[in-house]
Amino acid sequence: MQETINKKPEFEFSESRLHRLVKTGISLLIYFLIYYFVFRNKPEWIIVITAIVLLHETGHFAAMKYFGYRDVQMFFIPFLGAFVSGSPQKISQRQRVITLFAGPTPGIIAGLIVLAIFLQTGARFYYQLSFFLITLNVFNLLPVTPLDGGQLLENLYGAKTRIVQPVFLMLTGLLLFAVAVTMGNPYILILVWFIITRIRRMLKVMSVRKALERDKVSYKTTYKMLDDQSYMAIRAALIRRVPALNGLDPETAGADEDRVVKWVQRVLDAPVSADLNRGQIIFSTLVWLILLVAPILLLLKFFSFRLFFV
Repeated sequence: MQETINKKPEFEFSESRLHRLVKTGISLLIYFLIYYFVFRNKPEWIIVITAIVLLHETGHFAAMKYFGYRDVQMFFIPFLGAFVSGSPQKISQRQRVITLFAGPTPGIIAGLIVLAIFLQTGARFYYQLSFFLITLNVFNLLPVTPLDGGQLLENLYGAKTRIVQPVFLMLTGLLLFAVAVTMGNPYILILVWFIITRIRRMLKVMSVRKALERDKVSYKTTYKMLDDQSYMAIRAALIRRVPALNGLDPETAGADEDRVVKWVQRVLDAPVSADLNRGQIIFSTLVWLILLVAPILLLLKFFSFRLFFV
């Protein structure tokens, strides 16, 4: 990267298809090996959980490819799942809603089908499989960014939904901590750590955005369209509020701007093409609520500790 003075660094984000495939393959291999090391006494469930995550992310991947996203790639993260990234040709409400639903919906439908098979056969494996298919995909529909549910509500209703997200995350973190202590499972604490990190990051971003609004600096744009003056203003606000950036010069962009750029991209809130009418927004919200609540209620109706743990 070239040294820049009071200018936004320009990045070439495009990667070759082979490079993206190699990154996906390596992350999947590491993901699987770490799970095998931790849960080697249950290798069949490592395969099942990996397959469920892969099904979920393949839905996002297929939707992005259908809508013409560039540089689409999948990356796996142990204990946290996976994500699919890509560059859209346009940022559209309709496309984002379909893309977000494309992840959890196939898994939930598959879980309900497997639950029906269990009801016909009584085989415990099908019950356990349906449990994982449903719960892992419903978890992704919780109204917290970066989960699909949080992104969906932000896409439908804008930044208003962000106000309740830190509170919801805190409650989820406390619940998971209680579960970890009760079950004596330290691996659940990894999720708690992730939630704490997420809350801190969200609060810092909210603080920076408020400061930018006071200074009349626009952050509602993409990184590509961001001008040099606004970049430096956002950069300075971040350096004042993010401890990891405190040692940097707020007035001059240096040769190593990678960390700053990542934070700037978190602050930016690119405008979305509002191509959904009120009825479609309400319909999308109802679909989200049904997918979030109905499968869990149906699963709980047939829940049995004996079937799950014995």
